[in-house]
Amino acid sequence: MRIGNVDELFEELDRVVAESRRGDPTSTDAADFWTGMLTREGHPLNMRLPDEPLVDWYDRGLLGDLDGARVLDVGCGNGRNGAWLAERGADVVGVDLAAPLLDSVRPELPEAMTVTALDVLRDPLPTGPFDIVYDSGCFHHLAPHRRITYRERILPLLAPGGRYAIVAFSQERQPSPSDRDVLASGDLGGGMSFLLEDLERIFAPLHPLDVRPVRDDVPGTFGADFLNAALLTA
Repeated sequence: MRIGNVDELFEELDRVVAESRRGDPTSTDAADFWTGMLTREGHPLNMRLPDEPLVDWYDRGLLGDLDGARVLDVGCGNGRNGAWLAERGADVVGVDLAAPLLDSVRPELPEAMTVTALDVLRDPLPTGPFDIVYDSGCFHHLAPHRRITYRERILPLLAPGGRYAIVAFSQERQPSPSDRDVLASGDLGGGMSFLLEDLERIFAPLHPLDVRPVRDDVPGTFGADFLNAALLTA
């Protein structure tokens, strides 16, 4: 069968990714992989500290009033960032592929945070609008064609004037293959990385409030020098 529309094109590209050496990290079939990785002793994300830029944006008042704010935590992992926001008054909905991980952390999360196992590209999403959508480490595991799907599904969930925040691998400090190479091979490696200008361009027409490298020297936070961060507003 020949490709006749965009949906068929994306499905064919999904197959290229799924049949690559590492497979598709966004598929629900990857739930056990992510659970194992994020609970492995020594893994940098097997901890509960919030991201450095998240704390910085809060301290500088860039997140707006968190009291009663609705937050969607995309790729929430063990809930470390969502829990931090919930403890400061937000009503947080966390979503992640790793169902076994969510089951294990759910009893420990603040009352104001709920978590649901789902595929953000294909499953029904929580009902918006949200005052903040936060993505720490989900977007950079999407194949290039599925960035379009993500934008079309996630950005409409933002309330007028809402904030979209992302932490992703830095192309300046941790280069990854070109999109053309990834689409040809299906192999995303350990994840795609982005220039600061990429994050602004991909998420236009959102307006940037702060776009910068992540700091790795702030006590009480998680930061790594191979990450970039962007906070944008609708």
